[in-house]
Amino acid sequence: MLKEEFSVIVVDDLQFSRAVVKSGLIKSGFSDIRTASSGEEALFLLNQRRAHVVIADFWMPGLNGLEVTDLIRRWDENNDRYTGIVLLTAEDTTSSIVVAFERGVDDFVSKSANQYELSARVFGAARTAYQQNELRERTRSLGNRIIQEKQYSQQDRATMLPNRAQLELHIRSLVSNSVGRGGGLAVGLIEVKSGSSELRPGTLKTISNSLQLALRPMDRVFRFDVNTFAVTIQYQEPDDFNLDMFQRLVDNIKRHTRQTSDQGKQLDMSVGVWHGHGLDPVPSVGEIIALVQKDLQ
Repeated sequence: MLKEEFSVIVVDDLQFSRAVVKSGLIKSGFSDIRTASSGEEALFLLNQRRAHVVIADFWMPGLNGLEVTDLIRRWDENNDRYTGIVLLTAEDTTSSIVVAFERGVDDFVSKSANQYELSARVFGAARTAYQQNELRERTRSLGNRIIQEKQYSQQDRATMLPNRAQLELHIRSLVSNSVGRGGGLAVGLIEVKSGSSELRPGTLKTISNSLQLALRPMDRVFRFDVNTFAVTIQYQEPDDFNLDMFQRLVDNIKRHTRQTSDQGKQLDMSVGVWHGHGLDPVPSVGEIIALVQKDLQ
């Protein structure tokens, strides 16, 4: 990490003080230095482009150094970022230092300090901010990978349909909704076989697409196992449901696949369905799936 890699904002209401600090930093190797004459202007510059370190005068009209610190720390928290803060002060009483550190300041430097001390303290704060932000970025990347892996673990990669685990969660939700708000639900399994071989990706995707095209937006399709798809249907009144719905799904598969796999082998399909309305007693998810599988056989 080199000094010229770090961005610095110097905020002081006195132009002379800003010029002295900027000159000392440039002589010490820093190059990306912006200046502000007030706390408000410093925050504006920070929102335009982030900085590794903000050097602020402890006492300024308007927003003083501690108030600027409070706002930067709030901004950092909202944006998952860390900004180094160094206060310039002619006051170095113990009480002032304690309060400042409690408010989130990283370091102090006296206005009378030479350029070497100034540079060392700013570089230390910049290095800490850089390391903090690197750690936060790695944590975000790791979190994104975990989310992605979790998504894949809940999704069948061949068809991009939700898998059996998601089916069971969805059935539980439908049962709860039916018990609480009334209405009914149906769960169907459509097993598709092609000789003794597994269905290839092309056939799987064709079947997946044909099922989704034939259903209403509120109904859902899942990959239950290697050769079996699951369909859930939610309805309000008993007359709204008809077992012929599942036969239409099978017919739609046949129409889109021409009744053969992408290997040219004949497709053999069987359907199992369970449906319930009023749900008394309330069946478990395992019981529903078992009943559908029994009907499938």
